[in-house]
Amino acid sequence: MKKNTKFFEKHIISKLPSIGVVREIFYNDIKEIKRNRIVTIIVVGLTIIPSLYAWFNIEAFWDPYGNTKNLSVAVVNDDKGYQFKDQDLHFGDKLVENLKNNKNLDWNFVSDKDAQKGIKTGKYYAIIKIPKDFTKNLTSITRKDVKKASIEYTTNEKTNAIAEKITDQGANKIQAKISEILIGTISKSSLAAIGGTSSMIGDINPKLDTMKTSLKNLDKQLVNLEKVTKNAKSSNEDMKKLLSSSNNTLVSIKTSLDNSRRLSSDIQSSLNQANSDINSVGPQVKTSLKSISRLINTSSSLAQSLGSLSSSSSQEAIRQVSKIKSNIDQASSRLSNVIDLMNIFSTGNTNILNAAIARLNNHYSDLNNASQKLSNIIDLISRSNQINSDLIDQVASITSDLNDKTNNIILDYDDLITGPLNKAKSSRSDIQRDLDSIIRSTEGIYPATSNFINNLDSMNKNIDSTLGTSQISIDLLRSQIKDSLEMIDKLENNKDLKTINDVIKTNILDRADFIKKPVEIKEVKLYKMANYGSAMAPFYSVLATWVGALILCTLISTDPGDKYKPLEKYYGRLTLFLILSIIQSLIISIGDLVLLGVTAADPFLFISILMLCSVCFCCLIYTLVSVFKTVGKALSMFLLVIQIGGSGGTFPIQMTPTFFKTINSFIPFTYGINACREAIGGVYPPNLYRDCAGLVVFAIIFIIFGTVSKDIINRKLEPLSHRFESSFLME
Repeated sequence: MKKNTKFFEKHIISKLPSIGVVREIFYNDIKEIKRNRIVTIIVVGLTIIPSLYAWFNIEAFWDPYGNTKNLSVAVVNDDKGYQFKDQDLHFGDKLVENLKNNKNLDWNFVSDKDAQKGIKTGKYYAIIKIPKDFTKNLTSITRKDVKKASIEYTTNEKTNAIAEKITDQGANKIQAKISEILIGTISKSSLAAIGGTSSMIGDINPKLDTMKTSLKNLDKQLVNLEKVTKNAKSSNEDMKKLLSSSNNTLVSIKTSLDNSRRLSSDIQSSLNQANSDINSVGPQVKTSLKSISRLINTSSSLAQSLGSLSSSSSQEAIRQVSKIKSNIDQASSRLSNVIDLMNIFSTGNTNILNAAIARLNNHYSDLNNASQKLSNIIDLISRSNQINSDLIDQVASITSDLNDKTNNIILDYDDLITGPLNKAKSSRSDIQRDLDSIIRSTEGIYPATSNFINNLDSMNKNIDSTLGTSQISIDLLRSQIKDSLEMIDKLENNKDLKTINDVIKTNILDRADFIKKPVEIKEVKLYKMANYGSAMAPFYSVLATWVGALILCTLISTDPGDKYKPLEKYYGRLTLFLILSIIQSLIISIGDLVLLGVTAADPFLFISILMLCSVCFCCLIYTLVSVFKTVGKALSMFLLVIQIGGSGGTFPIQMTPTFFKTINSFIPFTYGINACREAIGGVYPPNLYRDCAGLVVFAIIFIIFGTVSKDIINRKLEPLSHRFESSFLME
């Protein structure tokens, strides 16, 4: 027993540092700094220099992508254009016009010769060249021989590596814009050709009015003819004038008929497309509603099974309620898609589904509210670690209510959706029948009138014998004209005609826009960074903190003298290093916020975390240098190098090589940078606690390592230290 006590006193107790001696070393260091001006200046400089490293880098990267407007890119447009469906298309000119309004890069519109010279001299970072067959190849999608259009993109990577990447992004955006312009233009022109409604049709009413005017003019001419034929003394000259006027009217009638035929064909195409939409949208909606109903039914069944769980089965309850919530969220997502589909359809169809959309929107709100309530219930179960009957009843009530509402919507499906859709089909069919009747009626007028006018000359020569025949012909023609005019009036007064007009005018534009941009991306920034500089501040601030600790340990000795025990030296000088490191972090963090304007969600937290980083890094670097001497400095520098690539401070760690991904969780930089990001972007507590704990663990590990190994390793490395000193190159 006495032997064990003596061993403990000799090898453990005797080596522990005296608090008084540690305090003495620290006070002596402070006195020396105050006494020696040179040392004072150096120490002050050591506390400021790391902050300059951070500030200059953050300022340099403050908003680099916001200054891309100064990057010069040459644009050469050799496009010759192309005629497509009676339209002269010049996609190259459209692209140039778009680029002139684009301020992301410095676009220079020059000749090919100037562009080639400029990129070689470094005047331009890249060249965008639009070839002469650009438009022709773009429109080849409508021809048998399809050929992709190309744009020649030339870069000078020697000028600047990053600039090449930025201009490359510019080229990608141009490619996307070309696709948008191409699809939008071609779809407007070609949808009609493949069965859609031509945007060139315009309103139906003006065409009907033109037809009416032509028919009325013809009727007037027939009245005049009737008068002339009754006047047997009519001169040949009067008859010739009347024949000429009648022929002109006949040309107008023929033009109106031709237009009417085209109008009828176009409207028929429109109605066929609309009816196709009607026939497809109904089943799609019903199928989606049934799938939503199945999800809600499953949720209701899961809710009923909660009653069989014991009050202590909280984890199983959380799992089941989470499953119920997941089903409801899926139902909500599917219902949102149904509503979007119905909105797209209803926009071009006079809002015939407004009542159904309103009903589904209310149900969508019910689903979202139910999901939120279930989230609250999950939180309650998680906090209390038990489930009671009240919570079970709430879940059952929520799912039962949703189930009833969903079933009611399905029961009312015919009234909400089928009925309005069938009504729309019926009204459109009536419009088409009326228009076809007008066409058939008017078509009969043209040949009869033409034959009648052609025979008038011979009638005029033998007016007495043919008077009765001509009178009968005129009466018959006027009767047909009257019937046609009445049918046109009936069609114009049809309340559903406006529906067809709206579809004709909007259908192709809506569809073309949908094809051009079928999906719109809504960007939601969960933790918004004010600018690129603020986003990079965690990396450069943490890096500067490490550099600061490394400079301290490189320029200030970790050995206060031979009269002290190893651990007294270790803790005595560590106190000074910790204080200086904390001062460094305060200067860095406050300067980031005040001088540079770095935006932090929690400024005080940012300062505190950087102070924690400085303590952690100081303990780590100081221990390595104090224990391993010169080798420790090399180790600290090595850690700095691998941590820059392995911390994910600049690029996502998933984009780096396997080595860096492997060490990511085992280096302090990772935790320091991530913790600072929490303070700047917005705090997610679990992540913040994990990162701060990681820094504390690193500090504790190296303090323990220094305490246990300093004396042993110092003695073993003493010969190596002497060899370093004898070289006159190293300490």
